[in-house]
Amino acid sequence: MAFWDKMRPFLWNAFLVISSLPFALAPIIVLATAAEEASVGYILGRNCYPNGLWKEASGATWRIMDSSYFFTPNLSFGAMTFTQVKVIDIAWDLCVGRGGQLLLAWVNYRVLNEWLLYHMEMHLTSYKMYTAVAFETTTLSTLGVLGKEFLAFGQKSWKRFFRWLAVLCMLLATLYVLAFPTLMAAMTGYITTYKPYVEDYEHNLIEWEKVSPIQYIIEDSHRVGNYSKPLLATDDDPDLTNAVRNYTDHYMYEILFLRDPDGPSNPEPRSFTFSGSGLTVFVFDGTVTELDSPTLNITYFTNGSETGSISPGLTRYFYSLSSDRQGDRYNASYIHTHGSCKPSETYQWGFSYIFLFMVSIFNFIWSCIMVGMWLDVCRGSRMYKSGRRPGLLRSVMDISTVIKEELGEEAERMEEKELRRRLRESDGALLVPKKELRVTRTDASGAGVKKRGWRRRLTRGSTF
Repeated sequence: MAFWDKMRPFLWNAFLVISSLPFALAPIIVLATAAEEASVGYILGRNCYPNGLWKEASGATWRIMDSSYFFTPNLSFGAMTFTQVKVIDIAWDLCVGRGGQLLLAWVNYRVLNEWLLYHMEMHLTSYKMYTAVAFETTTLSTLGVLGKEFLAFGQKSWKRFFRWLAVLCMLLATLYVLAFPTLMAAMTGYITTYKPYVEDYEHNLIEWEKVSPIQYIIEDSHRVGNYSKPLLATDDDPDLTNAVRNYTDHYMYEILFLRDPDGPSNPEPRSFTFSGSGLTVFVFDGTVTELDSPTLNITYFTNGSETGSISPGLTRYFYSLSSDRQGDRYNASYIHTHGSCKPSETYQWGFSYIFLFMVSIFNFIWSCIMVGMWLDVCRGSRMYKSGRRPGLLRSVMDISTVIKEELGEEAERMEEKELRRRLRESDGALLVPKKELRVTRTDASGAGVKKRGWRRRLTRGSTF
């Protein structure tokens, strides 16, 4: 025997399906990698995350695939008015949602109708299945017909198994085309933009941009000027910070431990008390101040350790909420519990990445179904190889000819209900004979299942 004759019994269909699995997983891996990059590059740097949470709040996450972003358009852009984002959203639903559904429905119609002719070359086909696929390809009623065909049982064989698999693929493809506009609408949306604020002791909201970590505190500030409160040297006040740094560079210091009651349980070096003797000089704001002993009482704060810290971004002990050098100081715990994001007057439009991920997978599966069924028809259908292509008028001619064969010439005078009843009571079915290239009827009484109980009626396939 030749090599190909020996290999013909091999289950090539099953082999090709299993071999294609790595290719099916490739888009998922690519999308997952893109999700991680989008998380770091798009959300991580924001002060307010797309779900309205402040980045330092408990439960806030920059992971774009987190479940809290399931319906939230976390891949959004722009700063628009409500009217502008609403127009974009409506245009998306009409052009992409409905327009995409039209394109998918057309492909669904062409492929499923070509496979229907191939099905009739191998299996008996009911009138109900033929009319549903040929004339109502993408409708809810067709879903019901395909569901009954999916439940229909027959002789156990590989041929019957692949029929069952094809009907399942038709059911899933039609369901996806019907749901496409809804999925497109759920995948996109608009959200308000947010700005972070911190509530001070007087219950005023202070913008997060004005909150600055404290570098130094001059506890005895009255010695360097007309000040009644300690001076706060923050990161946003380089003049005072540099003045204190220049002053402390000339003296030795001893390390003390400053325990924050709301901070980590293990104290770390936080406060430095400077010591020296003799005359000292403090230069600030163009004024040179000569100071006798002792040196200034200055508290210096370093970055806190992230281990056991309140949140990754709040690693200093004290903050100032204003540009006032003699303002109030706030510890990290207070900032953490009183910080929040408030909606602004502008909006962003974009995508929910989780839904985008899901719909991309659905699109890939639907495309694989369409390509697989089309290739199966090209490979095995005699009707397709002969140049026969299904169409609306051709399908009308085929079904009308077969109904006349089934019911006789009187079928032309019957109403819709009468036609359905007569076809339901008949034992006829559609097929393409092996030596012919046309659709005809045959007696299916021996292949059917008698109506004995609801299970048998449920699994006997579709019928009028």
